[in-house]
Amino acid sequence: MDSPALEDELYRRASYLMRRERWAEAAKLLNPECTEKKGNWRSCWNLGWCYLKMGKLEFAQKYLTRAHKFSPNSASCKWALGVLYLKLNQFGKAEGVLAESLNIKDTHNTRIALALAYLAAGKVTEAENTHLENIRLRPKRSAGYESYAAFLSDVGRETEAQNIQRKARQLQELN
Repeated sequence: MDSPALEDELYRRASYLMRRERWAEAAKLLNPECTEKKGNWRSCWNLGWCYLKMGKLEFAQKYLTRAHKFSPNSASCKWALGVLYLKLNQFGKAEGVLAESLNIKDTHNTRIALALAYLAAGKVTEAENTHLENIRLRPKRSAGYESYAAFLSDVGRETEAQNIQRKARQLQELN
């Protein structure tokens, strides 16, 4: 596909399949579009994500890396690579690329992935501070509290986790 209209149609069709978790079908549709010649970061990102969701991590790495090459300042490309590196147990790489993503665009998903990278690397204080900063930036969103409660539970601080989970439920009821 070469015209923008055809690319948009392909993106809509692939997005539809991906929302329904029909990863293999979406990958088949996207594969011809993710070439060095075409340089379409969006198709490569989606193809890489499909492979990640299917557990085909080598292919995911190939296409997510290609997407990042085509769009090196994209927060979403860096975030997806960070998620991949977490799955590959490459926590230092995950930490680096997720921190870069966070510097471009601060999102809940990026903060949670970065906190996971820190925790997996044994950096408990950094992980906790990442969660706390997420709450500070978005104090009225329950998702940050839920993630922090899960972290507290993971590190064995159950009473604190239960208190934070109650706060998350209260926020859900308000919204």
